[in-house]
Amino acid sequence: MADKTAFNGVTRFVALVLSALTLTAALTVSPVAAADPPSSLGLDATYDVSATLKWAKKRLFVVSVATVRNTTDDPVSELVFNFAPAQIGKMVMNRVLIGANPATWTRDDQNVIVTLPAPLAPGQQTVVTIDYKSTFNTTSGGKKWLYAKLNGIVTAYRWIPWLSRVHDFATPTFGEPFVTQVSDQVRVSITVDRPGVVIASTGRRTSVNGLTQTFVANRVRDFNFTASPKYQTQSESWGGVSITYYYVKLAPDKLRQHTITSLERFTNRVGPYRYDELTVAESHVGYAMESPGHIWIPGNSPASNVRYLVTHEMAHQWFYGIVGNDQATQPFADEAMAEFLTRDLIGHRNSQCAQDFLDKHVYQYTKTCYYETVYVQGDSYLQAYRLRVGENAFWLGMRNYYDDWSFKMGGTRKLLDSLDEAAGPAGGGHEPRFPSLYPGQGG
Repeated sequence: MADKTAFNGVTRFVALVLSALTLTAALTVSPVAAADPPSSLGLDATYDVSATLKWAKKRLFVVSVATVRNTTDDPVSELVFNFAPAQIGKMVMNRVLIGANPATWTRDDQNVIVTLPAPLAPGQQTVVTIDYKSTFNTTSGGKKWLYAKLNGIVTAYRWIPWLSRVHDFATPTFGEPFVTQVSDQVRVSITVDRPGVVIASTGRRTSVNGLTQTFVANRVRDFNFTASPKYQTQSESWGGVSITYYYVKLAPDKLRQHTITSLERFTNRVGPYRYDELTVAESHVGYAMESPGHIWIPGNSPASNVRYLVTHEMAHQWFYGIVGNDQATQPFADEAMAEFLTRDLIGHRNSQCAQDFLDKHVYQYTKTCYYETVYVQGDSYLQAYRLRVGENAFWLGMRNYYDDWSFKMGGTRKLLDSLDEAAGPAGGGHEPRFPSLYPGQGG
């Protein structure tokens, strides 16, 4: 995600106050490791979802059928799903089924934990149906913009119950409290109760039958959409990728220019864009946002910010979208990487907050300095490493990380180890900024 204003920095007053903090004080105590929360990461699932969007009533009715296979070596007794409407969509659960039978379930923040009637053995599969209804927000505060109907546009983010790990939705930052593995196939049918509503989504539209539109996405770790009767569209093809721009107020020529520039740059530097489709959609307010094969750019973004926003969200196609990570516990692996690719194209800048660790969870940073630390200091760290080890070694390590972990779960340690392996003796030295990941390594 990219803050539409944060890259311009915090106020000078805050910067002066924070600069009074010494580096020693900032780096004296390592983050405390928490116990692992309940998790269903490591299990495979496909999703078949039917949704009905009641436009005037601002409601979404969802029936999601997950076919889950135990790909671990141990029996599984519960399944963890999370989805944002459970926390910000006034979610009402209609039923949870395992097969055709009612299931026992509990809600914990944005997470729904389903208890299996008998442990699921390795190699076995089960089918879980989650049937719920929710209401879109009409205000944007507190991340409500992720699931809202504002200015004639609906945004639906993380609305499909997806196998995950227990994470709290609320953070003191605008960080992402999500982690999901890739699903080989997601099939979504959305019925809108009025004609003329255009839907922009992850994946590809496979059919339109009256008011029902069906989409299929492959190898994605979430599926999100926007919808509006106001949308105009333009489409093109680039390198075998079908691209569609959905806009109301934003200039389509600028969206196109920055999208194509990003695709060309990141493909050349890191590796190929691995989806056949891409949708670039105007959202209402809030922040720009990323999804696999799908990005949101707020319609109220200043024209001067659009280049940054498109570039940053496009960078997320490579890091978080194709190469995944736990965005709640290791934000460096996606946000610092996306910011580095962005600023490698548009120009680097210095952080306006005191130096801090780069291995904290999103819950451990302050709202004031989260962007300045994880994004800007993270970019600076990668840029300094690049200058130290050299262009060839750095980009070789970057490409190796991308190739090795495409459609898998990467992470900060895996990233830095990949860079070090390519850099040889010139690499290393990560412990001062990543003490929980490199304890005792020295710098």
